[in-house]
Amino acid sequence: MRLPYFGAQRTETPPRPCTDNRRRKRPAHAAMSLLAAGALLFGGDLPAVLAQAPSDEAILAAAQAAPQIEGPVSPLTLTRNGVARPTTPTAAAPGTLPQQNFDRFIVTYTNEAKQRKMLRDGEWDAVRGIVDDIMDTVDVVSEALNVDTKFLHNTSTDDAVIQTSKTLNKNEAKEFMAKVASDPDVASVEPDYINYPAAEGDITFQFNDPQYSKQWNLTNPTTGVQNTGNARLRRGANVKVAVLDTGYVPHPDLVTGMANGYDFVSDPLSARDGDGRDPNPRDEGDYAPYNLCKDQANAHTSTWHGTSVAGIIGARGNNRMGIVGVADLARVQPVRVLGRCGGRTSDIADAIIWAAGGHVDGVPDNASPAKIINMSIGTVTTCPAAYQRAINIARSKGAIVVAAAGNGNTEASKYAPANCMGVITVGATTKAGTRASFSNYGTRVNISAPGENILTLSMNSLDRPDNTKFSYDYESGTSMSAPHVSALLAQQLVNGTSMTTKQVEEAFTLAGGNRIKCDKYFCSRGIINSFNLAKKAGNLDANGRVTYLRPRKTIKVISKGLSAGASNTKIADRAATDEAAEATAEALTAGANGESLTGDYDRIPGAPAMEIPEDAQVYDLNGDAEPIAQDEPLVTNPAQKPREVNEQ
Repeated sequence: MRLPYFGAQRTETPPRPCTDNRRRKRPAHAAMSLLAAGALLFGGDLPAVLAQAPSDEAILAAAQAAPQIEGPVSPLTLTRNGVARPTTPTAAAPGTLPQQNFDRFIVTYTNEAKQRKMLRDGEWDAVRGIVDDIMDTVDVVSEALNVDTKFLHNTSTDDAVIQTSKTLNKNEAKEFMAKVASDPDVASVEPDYINYPAAEGDITFQFNDPQYSKQWNLTNPTTGVQNTGNARLRRGANVKVAVLDTGYVPHPDLVTGMANGYDFVSDPLSARDGDGRDPNPRDEGDYAPYNLCKDQANAHTSTWHGTSVAGIIGARGNNRMGIVGVADLARVQPVRVLGRCGGRTSDIADAIIWAAGGHVDGVPDNASPAKIINMSIGTVTTCPAAYQRAINIARSKGAIVVAAAGNGNTEASKYAPANCMGVITVGATTKAGTRASFSNYGTRVNISAPGENILTLSMNSLDRPDNTKFSYDYESGTSMSAPHVSALLAQQLVNGTSMTTKQVEEAFTLAGGNRIKCDKYFCSRGIINSFNLAKKAGNLDANGRVTYLRPRKTIKVISKGLSAGASNTKIADRAATDEAAEATAEALTAGANGESLTGDYDRIPGAPAMEIPEDAQVYDLNGDAEPIAQDEPLVTNPAQKPREVNEQ
């Protein structure tokens, strides 16, 4: 029997990237909406039709052809017994999209129902049995509303995701969820909301030259995060930060710092890759023509939001290009949860659990779980139960969850996941040290960080990814603030500090920021400061000196066809007592063709550099720099090794 998509509703605006979208509101040509409609009406393959979208020039030329539609007010929030708790109706603010129609729902079963089924049928049959048991209720409700329903999949917490054959308006959804929730085996039902990025994004200009000097957000000691000098803590080397967003494009200023991720977008229309959940988290572009995405009626061009967020965290430093990330040696794990029509709550909840190392049915386990999970997304609603369960599981596995406060210029308590328990919620500030005009505020905000005119990575393509169009843009929004905090937290966990995520989170609660022109209600503790956090974590002393031991690095060098006495085969001149390095250098100089040799070196700044043959391969043996591919050793080209940024 079939289970509907529906549940006891908390009506919220769909979560989206926490970027203010004034840059993105470019209505596409009206013909695009007709093209999409024609594909649907006449049975055409919609993704295939849309793949033949007009060129960037055509899209821009027709930018004013379709009307601009203001978003509707935020919907009501319902409790399980169907009593509505009215929320204050407000117009849709930048960074939010109120959802007015619903076709998917998350049904949560009671613990008693699960336990009863497990005792009777065993673990696997238990969930299926519960689904079967409530189908009588579902069928009656479906018949009354003249819709068909079907079961889609279970979430990682054994909730059922169900779908109706047509979209339901708020009143129909409310009625449907209330009746399904009346089943004694059902604990709650809620819409499977659509989530979106939470970013602003006015393009100022683009460039291809090194621009570290323009990154005020990193270096300014009062209105920036002051992530300079010793506060860099080995630049977050190899600490994994999961970015739950639109995915990534292989920007050359980032790609060497990526870890294996996953694509959790299950809706084919939104995914654009034709295969639902899969191991490739590439951003396919979230461009959508006018009226394609139901509640998101306005056309919009691709944002490359996930790459922009990832660039703030981990853009590679001193590689002679572009910008420097806050933790520029961290490993960014792209987890795609948002597509052209946003992302579903059920997909995002599963992605949270997977990123932290939890098991999700049908998805290979994450072999390298993230320590930090960044969620620059948001929707106007109370915290969905699916989110809260996923966050609880992630925290139990040692992950820290960071969320953007949202861009509605209102209380952050109205936005999820910012209002969920156990997350660090981040508001946005300006270069002047004031609250950004769009940033949410209030008691749910834990800290603030730069979020206006932040230089980061992007792509100069309006629709599909194009590897000839990598770029750098100025972006704004709480989406850009959250990754500053995620990266600074990651820095505290580098190899050698012996810090745990729990200790780092405790240090964060004690570390004050720079308040400047922003009071506590609007900016919480103020603007996060890298030195303050490192001192509270015990990684720097009161005078800003490093307190932890920097680990030695064990490597294996394999030479290839070196001639005896080659001038470029010197490994180290460090110290007479460094026997391993001396032995390696001596053997290589003698022309040890193809042999594996092991040596140690210490990466303390100022120590003599290790010189490695150009045709040699260097393998990490102590896990401090994990390979991107799980089954391959890390190969480092010495000419491309990052160097310390000149902080003067």
